Amino acid sequence: MRVVIEKIVYPGRRMATHEGQVVFTDEGLPGELVEAEIVRRKKNFLEARTVAILEESGRRIKPLCAHYRACSSYQSLGYEDQIELKRTQLREILEGTLDSAENELEIIPCPEIWHYRNKIRLSIVWEEAKAHLAYHLPGSRSEFVKIEDCHLVAEPINELLKTLIKIVEEKGLSSLREVEAKESRAGRKELLLNLFWTPVRDSKNLDPILAKLLSHFPLAGVVSYLKQRGSLREILEWGRPMIEERVGEARFQIGARSFFQVNLAMLEIVIADMKRLAAFQGSERLGDFYCGLGTFGIALARDVKEVYGVEADPVNIRFLKTNIALNGLSQFKIFEGPSGDWIPRLLEKGLDAAVFDPPRKGLDPETVAALLGHPVPTIIYLSCNPTTLARDLRAFRHAYRIKAVRAYDFFPHTPHIETLAILART
Repeated sequence: MRVVIEKIVYPGRRMATHEGQVVFTDEGLPGELVEAEIVRRKKNFLEARTVAILEESGRRIKPLCAHYRACSSYQSLGYEDQIELKRTQLREILEGTLDSAENELEIIPCPEIWHYRNKIRLSIVWEEAKAHLAYHLPGSRSEFVKIEDCHLVAEPINELLKTLIKIVEEKGLSSLREVEAKESRAGRKELLLNLFWTPVRDSKNLDPILAKLLSHFPLAGVVSYLKQRGSLREILEWGRPMIEERVGEARFQIGARSFFQVNLAMLEIVIADMKRLAAFQGSERLGDFYCGLGTFGIALARDVKEVYGVEADPVNIRFLKTNIALNGLSQFKIFEGPSGDWIPRLLEKGLDAAVFDPPRKGLDPETVAALLGHPVPTIIYLSCNPTTLARDLRAFRHAYRIKAVRAYDFFPHTPHIETLAILART
């Protein structure tokens, strides 16, 4: 079918209408005539895939990545237009949640709009005897988009993976199915390589891989993973299973499989805004929930009296303890277990502030209920999903007022939006 794209809605879906029915497709700018094929019929709309741009918009630019539709679908739009699009989307999502003074939402652009990512994970696919790095086609677990260069990821990672895929092809390592690379931008800018094997680890060919990579790249370590009985078995092949990173004055050890922000330049900007907007006096007790490796609690620890970090994952807890020691923080106390279990008890102890960086699903209902039952003077909420942020802000309005909202373009050329909300108890 042929449709005219009317608008781009979060998270990056192109909206059109066809014979009175709403259509969402994956490519096209407002005003463009596109040809699309239906991939799924829903009750109230159609899901489609754009197969051709028939009439281009004057705002369209040529994407740098040939595979852009798989990972960065805004590449066909200039960066200033991307920022304005995200501002419009966020304003629509938060409509009715913010007062008129807050409707002029500020989105902080990224200082580096290319090569800003310090991590990437890719599949390895074969065509006859040739190996390729690839992304999954969006919405599919069996179709792939081959990539040569990713202009979002750091150049040293690109070079590492190009060398690796040549070795994989030469040695016929068909049991290596996925690869993940991380870069530390501190010190030597070391690289960490994770290899995911199935069904068996081809260990006899690891020596030539390691020899070639070690002679060309500053590797911190190489780690293999094998699926066994539904879990991943970790095998350290060489070096150490972690890298060290620096964010401002704070130091962090990051495990091979640990989550950490992939855009450090933007992370430093957010932390500076947290400190400025929260306006700590140095006497506060801060709860850091979903604290992971301690990113925010450690970064804010010297601005408050005490930090109570809540984390459930045993691997994260191990690195959290290391990071607390690395930064010489005696005022950081760890509470092991789910945030939902600990938050009522910590709120009863009397917190002055709480920081949250939850997953895309946002805060769980138990956490929201606890914060309404025992309101804290300040909530610092960093959201990776504006739709769940809007839901949670609406729930908080009975006990808190919104002091500030700022958005950050952590992921240029993609639909993702990170939003910081500072709430004050009413």
